[in-house]
Formats: sequence, structure tokens, C-alpha cells
Amino acid sequence: MTKFSRVELHRSADIPASASEVWSLLTDWAGMFRWRLTAEEGGAPGPALVACELIGEHGAVPRTRRMTLGNGAIVEEQISYQDDETRRIYYSKNATADVTGYIASAYVDEIDGENCTLHLSSRFDVSPEADLGATIARFEVIYEKAIFNGFRRYFAKDAGG
Repeated sequence: MTKFSRVELHRSADIPASASEVWSLLTDWAGMFRWRLTAEEGGAPGPALVACELIGEHGAVPRTRRMTLGNGAIVEEQISYQDDETRRIYYSKNATADVTGYIASAYVDEIDGENCTLHLSSRFDVSPEADLGATIARFEVIYEKAIFNGFRRYFAKDAGG
């Protein structure tokens, strides 16, 4: 039997916006072009996001975002749980050659009326043929550069910064 490596990640970042504003942006599931940074803007390296389509209705559970990357890859992430009161979602990602069983949670905690913390937690299995360290590093870069930096920049622009 093939031995996969089990990975658990948890990263969080303070965002200069209210928890309700960050929650609204996070749950606009196909609205990634509003906040996602390109590699040239300081986002994650790799293929560019060229399309992001919502499958399902805004706010409905389940709903899926289908992301098309510049290299032709299709990535789908499906929300399976959303609680607007606790500001938590659970979602999964389709398998790739090196990662299977990707399940994640994102949640938003209020710091004060103008700042909050966005948390990302994920669990997934990495194929024995894949470079474990490089795979983990790729997700860490996506969380920090693509998501956290994108959210920070979005709200800084929104504030006139």
C-alpha cells in the first residue's frame, strides 16, 4: 500500500478591516479577482488565475468555485458548510497528482471594529512521489501571498491607501 504523508497547516493573519467586511469578501466565493494578487503584484508565484466561475448560487451550500489557471489546470473548491454567525466555512479542493483529501476551514475573529484575524486551517495527504517540503511550502506561500496579502491590499485600497 502506498504511504501518503499527512499534513496539517494552520496559518492566520490580521486584516485591517472589520470581521463582517472580511467575512463578506471571503464568502464571495467566485469573487477572487477582487482581491487576488498576481505574482507581479507580490502574490504567489505560478500560473495566473484567468477565470473564476461560481457553480451554484451565492450564499448557497454547497457551492463551488471553478478556477482556471494560465497553464490550463482547473481547480475546484466546494463549500460544504457555512455559518454566518460564527464566521466559519469548511471547503474541499479537487485532487491533484500530488495532493488528495484536501479539507480546509476558514474563519474570521473580530479584534475590534476595524481589525480582525483571518484563519486558514487545512488537512491533506501528499503523495509519496511528491516533494513533501515543497508541497507544504507551496500551500504556505498561497496562504500568505495569495490570500492574506490579497485581503490586506484589498482593504488598504478600500480605505484609500
